[in-house]
Amino acid sequence: MNRKDKILQKVHELCQSNTSGVTTEQLSEQINISRANVSNYLNLLVKEGIVEKSATRPVLYRVREPPSPEMEKRDVDKEPFQYLLGYNGSLKKQINQAKAAVMYPPRGLHTLITGDTGVGKSLFASLMYKHAMHKQRFQQDAPFIVFNCADYASNPQLLVSHIFGHARGAFTGADKDKPGLISEADGGMLFLDEVHRLPPEGQEMIFYFMDTGTYGYLGETQRNRRSEILLVCATTEEPGSVLLSTFLRRIPITINLPNLSERSPEDQAELLKFLLEIESKRMTVP
Repeated sequence: MNRKDKILQKVHELCQSNTSGVTTEQLSEQINISRANVSNYLNLLVKEGIVEKSATRPVLYRVREPPSPEMEKRDVDKEPFQYLLGYNGSLKKQINQAKAAVMYPPRGLHTLITGDTGVGKSLFASLMYKHAMHKQRFQQDAPFIVFNCADYASNPQLLVSHIFGHARGAFTGADKDKPGLISEADGGMLFLDEVHRLPPEGQEMIFYFMDTGTYGYLGETQRNRRSEILLVCATTEEPGSVLLSTFLRRIPITINLPNLSERSPEDQAELLKFLLEIESKRMTVP
């Protein structure tokens, strides 16, 4: 038996009589291994999820108990949006909109999420995808593709190429056909962050795709490629001032996420409590 297994066995034995846990010093005395080595092995076991440690002084260690089948079932059955601050409060309307967008037959409604930087637009989009998976609206292996349009905003042609793909010879250096994100996201969800950075040409191409379900690579004259995706976009700007009206008309759902200052006092208090708990665990203090 190696040292790590020996320490794990001793933790398990000592916790039979002391369910709150054991200290590094106690283990060191019991198995005659230096405290430094015991501490190193315990931290390794914690990282592996085998042992858990308390946020108290002195730090107590105990073997992590596996979740019961009932707990595992509750976790599987739990609605993904329940993890979002404001689920039953200040974001209830937005969450209901998102659920309606995802569940609308046959493949959901394309959605625009608006709000200032830092309000959680990317997280919200990911929860929409998880809700769709939870409700089996997508296949089990359905992709969730995330792309920030600002990454290629300085090169509009490359930006459009990245989303739609390009045909051989479409521009200098395009020596072969290359699929884009719309092809990669087929059967799932494509999230375009900072969509206002798309040039008008790109917005028109997305409008055509939303309208017909077909598209073409950059450089192709025909638009006979197909992809079935749920498109979710996000912007920090006022949509009417940065997006084409034709583009906006094809997005039936707009969800605005409020700033923290606009959220309820209960949400603000819950967030503060959550951040304090994280910091407490990081500093290992109660």
